[in-house]
Amino acid sequence: MTTRGSVESLVVPPGVIEAEAPATIRGEHDAKRYLRKRILRAGMRTLISPLISWKPIEQPKEGYTILIGCTQRLVSMIWANLSMLNRCDMTGCDQVLIGIDSLPGELGIDLDAKAREVAPNLKVKFLYYTPHQARITRLINWGWIYSWLNWSKGISQTRTKYAFLHDFDALLLNPSIIRQRYEMIRSMGVDYLGHSYYDGHGVSPADKMVTTFELMFDADLVRESHRPIELFNTMAIFKGRRVEFDTFLNAQARSSRRFSTPIVREDMVHPSEMIVQFVDFNAGRDRTPAKNNLMMIPYYQAVGGDFALLDDLTNQMTSGKRVVTLWGRPLDLSRMSWIHADWLRSLGFQVEQHQSGGVRPQVQKYFDALVSVAAPKE
Repeated sequence: MTTRGSVESLVVPPGVIEAEAPATIRGEHDAKRYLRKRILRAGMRTLISPLISWKPIEQPKEGYTILIGCTQRLVSMIWANLSMLNRCDMTGCDQVLIGIDSLPGELGIDLDAKAREVAPNLKVKFLYYTPHQARITRLINWGWIYSWLNWSKGISQTRTKYAFLHDFDALLLNPSIIRQRYEMIRSMGVDYLGHSYYDGHGVSPADKMVTTFELMFDADLVRESHRPIELFNTMAIFKGRRVEFDTFLNAQARSSRRFSTPIVREDMVHPSEMIVQFVDFNAGRDRTPAKNNLMMIPYYQAVGGDFALLDDLTNQMTSGKRVVTLWGRPLDLSRMSWIHADWLRSLGFQVEQHQSGGVRPQVQKYFDALVSVAAPKE
């Protein structure tokens, strides 16, 4: 076993290319913004800290656990994720734990039975909120709190030494990718193995703290060394900088054993911040960027077998609407660039080719319509 020490002293397995870590610093907060956010975060932390706790893992099992956070308002998207996982090499996987922001029975669906139907090769368990957890999180209604609590609930029930944070909106195309990363973290002896170094909010890639999604980490260490609230978004002074630590970065800052190696585009489809954009959009916050990924959500639902929203939006766009009604709210697609719309189409087609070797007509029509209503190519 590798002894504890600096990541730089580790021997990198053959064929592994470490991600680039340029010494740039982006998004460092000025004093006024930092203070304002610190005050707001302190209030949030006071409310959410009592929501969950854990103890160290007693006699952790070999292997890893897959952790997924799911929002009840998009539960039909989880079947796309699970159907793709069902094709993967699950060697070493103990179970798949899905934290969902709903009460038991609230959705009127037997999610466990549906999971067995969609992903018969997986051991899937849904983790529901208590009434108090639901009340507090819905009061704040912020995507980062849902994801933190969902993942924390999964960590609290993990029985293995390692765990893998798998994003709800990430579709894994390489069936060996999770097993490979599990074998890598074991052989390297690091605490956190990511696919890229975090860049933003005052944290530099040169700091070598890995991004949270698709993160393989030492769950035994995390349960022993940290309380759940220490994984939450944290304002801090780090190396003389005013920074905003994203989920898990605060914990990572206390470990020198971090490493990143890329997941290439051919291995995964992941339109980033799609779920956060969904929460903000439906909460009526004026934060939806023109370059958003909301229109991938109907496609993910279609991958899971539900074409209703995709067909409805196709009809709206082909009838000439550039401001469509999505979840009862207006979304102006004319603000989206043709380039971004075409990129979303390429992601959808990549999944289609992986699944069946061709693009289904309904999917082709949907993405072609999206490109047609987007802002013209310059």
